[in-house]
Amino acid sequence: MKYRYLYQTKENENREGEIKAANRAEAYAALRRQGIRPYRVIGDDPSPWRKRGAFAALALSVAALLALSVAIAFRGGSAATAPSPRAQLEGDAQFIAKGVADSWEGVFDTKLDTYLAAYAQPGWSLEPQIPSIDDVQGFERELAMPLARDKDERAEIRQLRNIVAGMRGEMASYLAEGGTVADYIEFLAERQEQECELREKAREALARAPESMRRTAWRNLNVRLSGMGIAPLPDFAP
Repeated sequence: MKYRYLYQTKENENREGEIKAANRAEAYAALRRQGIRPYRVIGDDPSPWRKRGAFAALALSVAALLALSVAIAFRGGSAATAPSPRAQLEGDAQFIAKGVADSWEGVFDTKLDTYLAAYAQPGWSLEPQIPSIDDVQGFERELAMPLARDKDERAEIRQLRNIVAGMRGEMASYLAEGGTVADYIEFLAERQEQECELREKAREALARAPESMRRTAWRNLNVRLSGMGIAPLPDFAP
Protein backbone atom coordinates (compact mmCIF):
# COMPACT_ATOMS: atom_id res chain seq x y z
CA MET A 1 0.00 0.00 0.00
CA LYS A 2 1.12 3.56 -0.68
CA TYR A 3 0.70 6.16 2.09
CA ARG A 4 1.15 9.91 2.11
CA TYR A 5 2.77 11.31 5.25
CA LEU A 6 3.02 14.81 6.70
CA TYR A 7 5.83 15.96 8.97
CA GLN A 8 7.80 18.98 10.13
CA THR A 9 11.53 19.47 9.88
CA LYS A 10 13.66 20.70 12.76
CA GLU A 11 13.28 24.13 11.20
CA ASN A 12 9.47 23.78 11.52
CA GLU A 13 9.00 23.51 7.77
CA ASN A 14 5.96 21.48 6.70
CA ARG A 15 6.90 18.63 4.36
CA GLU A 16 5.18 15.62 2.90
CA GLY A 17 6.16 12.42 1.17
CA GLU A 18 5.03 8.96 0.16
CA ILE A 19 5.99 5.54 1.44
CA LYS A 20 4.99 1.98 0.61
CA ALA A 21 4.09 -0.26 3.56
CA ALA A 22 1.77 -3.10 4.49
CA ASN A 23 -0.32 -0.83 6.71
CA ARG A 24 -0.18 2.49 8.55
CA ALA A 25 1.49 1.02 11.62
CA GLU A 26 4.27 -0.38 9.44
CA ALA A 27 4.51 2.96 7.63
CA TYR A 28 5.04 4.77 10.94
CA ALA A 29 7.68 2.22 11.96
CA ALA A 30 9.53 2.46 8.64
CA LEU A 31 9.56 6.26 8.73
CA ARG A 32 10.79 6.21 12.32
CA ARG A 33 13.73 4.06 11.25
CA GLN A 34 14.52 6.73 8.64
CA GLY A 35 14.53 9.42 11.30
CA ILE A 36 11.24 10.92 10.10
CA ARG A 37 8.53 11.53 12.66
CA PRO A 38 5.28 12.18 10.78
CA TYR A 39 2.36 13.81 12.57
CA ARG A 40 -0.04 12.15 10.15
CA VAL A 41 -0.01 9.18 7.78
CA ILE A 42 -2.81 9.28 5.21
CA GLY A 43 -4.25 6.22 3.52
CA ASP A 44 -6.55 3.28 4.14
CA ASP A 45 -5.22 0.03 5.52
CA PRO A 46 -5.77 -2.90 3.14
CA SER A 47 -8.83 -5.03 3.56
CA PRO A 48 -7.96 -8.42 5.03
CA TRP A 49 -9.75 -10.00 2.07
CA ARG A 50 -6.93 -8.78 -0.17
CA LYS A 51 -4.32 -10.90 1.61
CA ARG A 52 -3.08 -14.07 -0.06
CA GLY A 53 -1.60 -17.38 1.02
CA ALA A 54 -1.51 -19.46 4.19
CA PHE A 55 -0.16 -16.61 6.31
CA ALA A 56 -3.13 -14.49 5.29
CA ALA A 57 -5.58 -17.27 6.11
CA LEU A 58 -4.02 -17.67 9.53
CA ALA A 59 -4.22 -13.91 10.15
CA LEU A 60 -7.88 -13.90 9.16
CA SER A 61 -8.60 -16.81 11.47
CA VAL A 62 -6.92 -15.01 14.36
CA ALA A 63 -8.89 -11.82 13.63
CA ALA A 64 -12.15 -13.77 13.49
CA LEU A 65 -11.43 -15.51 16.77
CA LEU A 66 -10.57 -12.19 18.39
CA ALA A 67 -13.79 -10.63 17.14
CA LEU A 68 -15.77 -13.59 18.41
CA SER A 69 -14.05 -13.54 21.81
CA VAL A 70 -14.81 -9.84 22.17
CA ALA A 71 -18.44 -10.38 21.19
CA ILE A 72 -19.10 -13.26 23.59
CA ALA A 73 -17.39 -11.39 26.42
CA PHE A 74 -20.17 -8.80 26.56
CA ARG A 75 -21.98 -9.57 29.80
CA GLY A 76 -25.47 -8.63 28.67
CA GLY A 77 -24.09 -6.49 25.87
CA SER A 78 -25.34 -3.38 24.11
CA ALA A 79 -25.64 -2.08 20.58
CA ALA A 80 -23.16 0.60 21.62
CA THR A 81 -20.39 -1.89 22.37
CA ALA A 82 -18.17 -2.09 19.29
CA PRO A 83 -14.49 -1.42 18.53
CA SER A 84 -13.87 2.30 18.01
CA PRO A 85 -10.95 4.46 16.84
CA ARG A 86 -8.92 6.37 19.42
CA ALA A 87 -10.67 9.55 20.48
CA GLN A 88 -11.30 11.90 23.37
CA LEU A 89 -13.65 10.44 25.96
CA GLU A 90 -16.85 12.39 26.42
CA GLY A 91 -18.81 12.76 29.63
CA ASP A 92 -17.88 13.60 33.22
CA ALA A 93 -14.51 15.37 32.91
CA GLN A 94 -13.63 14.82 36.57
CA PHE A 95 -14.42 11.10 36.34
CA ILE A 96 -12.28 10.77 33.21
CA ALA A 97 -9.35 12.70 34.72
CA LYS A 98 -9.45 10.57 37.87
CA GLY A 99 -9.64 7.39 35.82
CA VAL A 100 -6.57 8.42 33.82
CA ALA A 101 -4.69 9.40 37.00
CA ASP A 102 -5.52 6.03 38.58
CA SER A 103 -4.56 4.15 35.38
CA TRP A 104 -8.21 3.05 35.15
CA GLU A 105 -7.78 0.79 38.15
CA GLY A 106 -10.35 -1.99 38.27
CA VAL A 107 -11.71 -1.32 34.77
CA PHE A 108 -9.82 -4.05 32.90
CA ASP A 109 -9.00 -7.68 33.61
CA THR A 110 -5.60 -7.75 31.89
CA LYS A 111 -2.39 -5.76 32.02
CA LEU A 112 -2.51 -5.43 28.24
CA ASP A 113 -5.85 -3.65 28.23
CA THR A 114 -4.81 -1.39 31.11
CA TYR A 115 -1.67 -0.48 29.17
CA LEU A 116 -3.56 0.19 25.93
CA ALA A 117 -6.02 2.40 27.83
CA ALA A 118 -3.18 4.82 28.63
CA TYR A 119 -2.96 5.56 24.89
CA ALA A 120 -6.70 5.60 24.19
CA GLN A 121 -6.98 9.39 23.96
CA PRO A 122 -4.73 10.95 21.31
CA GLY A 123 -2.38 13.65 22.54
CA TRP A 124 -2.62 13.06 26.29
CA SER A 125 0.79 13.54 27.87
CA LEU A 126 1.07 10.32 29.84
CA GLU A 127 3.96 8.09 30.79
CA PRO A 128 2.54 4.70 31.78
CA GLN A 129 4.81 2.39 33.71
CA ILE A 130 7.20 0.63 31.35
CA PRO A 131 6.06 -2.99 31.06
CA SER A 132 8.45 -5.63 32.30
CA ILE A 133 9.82 -8.39 30.08
CA ASP A 134 7.27 -10.75 31.61
CA ASP A 135 4.48 -8.23 30.89
CA VAL A 136 5.53 -7.92 27.24
CA GLN A 137 5.64 -11.69 26.86
CA GLY A 138 2.19 -11.90 28.42
CA PHE A 139 0.64 -9.20 26.23
CA GLU A 140 0.36 -11.47 23.20
CA ARG A 141 -1.32 -14.18 25.27
CA GLU A 142 -3.70 -11.63 26.78
CA LEU A 143 -4.59 -10.35 23.31
CA ALA A 144 -6.27 -13.72 22.70
CA MET A 145 -8.34 -13.37 25.87
CA PRO A 146 -11.84 -11.85 25.71
CA LEU A 147 -12.34 -8.21 26.58
CA ALA A 148 -14.93 -8.42 29.36
CA ARG A 149 -17.82 -6.00 29.26
CA ASP A 150 -20.52 -5.11 31.77
CA LYS A 151 -24.17 -4.70 30.87
CA ASP A 152 -24.51 -1.56 32.96
CA GLU A 153 -21.10 0.02 32.35
CA ARG A 154 -21.25 3.80 32.48
CA ALA A 155 -20.88 5.75 29.26
CA GLU A 156 -17.28 6.85 29.83
CA ILE A 157 -16.17 3.26 30.54
CA ARG A 158 -18.08 1.99 27.52
CA GLN A 159 -16.29 4.47 25.27
CA LEU A 160 -12.92 3.54 26.76
CA ARG A 161 -13.46 -0.19 26.34
CA ASN A 162 -14.65 0.35 22.78
CA ILE A 163 -11.42 2.20 22.00
CA VAL A 164 -9.31 -0.50 23.65
CA ALA A 165 -11.16 -3.09 21.57
CA GLY A 166 -10.19 -1.11 18.48
CA MET A 167 -6.57 -0.93 19.61
CA ARG A 168 -6.60 -4.70 20.15
CA GLY A 169 -7.56 -5.04 16.49
CA GLU A 170 -4.78 -2.66 15.47
CA MET A 171 -2.27 -4.66 17.55
CA ALA A 172 -3.49 -7.96 16.11
CA SER A 173 -3.02 -6.63 12.57
CA TYR A 174 0.44 -5.34 13.47
CA LEU A 175 1.49 -8.75 14.79
CA ALA A 176 -0.11 -10.60 11.87
CA GLU A 177 2.00 -8.49 9.49
CA GLY A 178 5.17 -9.67 11.24
CA GLY A 179 5.62 -6.91 13.84
CA THR A 180 6.57 -7.64 17.43
CA VAL A 181 4.88 -6.72 20.69
CA ALA A 182 7.91 -4.63 21.66
CA ASP A 183 7.75 -2.70 18.39
CA TYR A 184 4.05 -2.04 18.83
CA ILE A 185 4.64 -0.72 22.36
CA GLU A 186 7.31 1.62 20.97
CA PHE A 187 4.93 2.69 18.21
CA LEU A 188 2.25 3.60 20.78
CA ALA A 189 4.66 5.76 22.76
CA GLU A 190 6.06 7.57 19.73
CA ARG A 191 2.65 8.18 18.19
CA GLN A 192 1.44 9.68 21.46
CA GLU A 193 4.56 11.84 21.73
CA GLN A 194 4.06 13.14 18.20
CA GLU A 195 0.45 13.99 18.98
CA CYS A 196 1.49 15.88 22.11
CA GLU A 197 4.10 17.81 20.16
CA LEU A 198 1.58 18.67 17.45
CA ARG A 199 -0.90 20.05 19.99
CA GLU A 200 1.83 22.07 21.65
CA LYS A 201 2.89 23.51 18.30
CA ALA A 202 -0.74 24.38 17.60
CA ARG A 203 -0.92 26.20 20.95
CA GLU A 204 2.27 28.10 20.16
CA ALA A 205 0.99 29.01 16.68
CA LEU A 206 -2.22 30.38 18.20
CA ALA A 207 -0.24 32.46 20.69
CA ARG A 208 1.80 33.98 17.83
CA ALA A 209 -1.22 34.78 15.66
CA PRO A 210 -2.14 38.48 15.39
CA GLU A 211 -5.08 39.33 17.60
CA SER A 212 -7.22 40.20 14.60
CA MET A 213 -6.69 36.70 13.15
CA ARG A 214 -6.61 34.69 16.36
CA ARG A 215 -10.23 33.53 16.25
CA THR A 216 -9.81 32.26 12.67
CA ALA A 217 -6.50 30.61 13.56
CA TRP A 218 -8.13 28.96 16.57
CA ARG A 219 -10.87 27.47 14.41
CA ASN A 220 -8.46 26.25 11.72
CA LEU A 221 -6.06 24.71 14.22
CA ASN A 222 -8.88 22.91 16.00
CA VAL A 223 -10.16 21.49 12.72
CA ARG A 224 -6.71 20.02 12.16
CA LEU A 225 -6.46 18.66 15.70
CA SER A 226 -9.98 17.23 15.67
CA GLY A 227 -9.21 15.42 12.42
CA MET A 228 -6.61 13.42 14.34
CA GLY A 229 -8.74 12.90 17.41
CA ILE A 230 -6.62 15.29 19.48
CA ALA A 231 -8.32 17.50 22.07
CA PRO A 232 -9.03 20.98 20.65
CA LEU A 233 -7.44 24.10 22.03
CA PRO A 234 -9.71 25.71 24.63
CA ASP A 235 -11.85 28.66 23.67
CA PHE A 236 -10.73 32.11 24.68
CA ALA A 237 -12.27 35.52 25.15
CA PRO A 238 -12.24 37.56 21.91
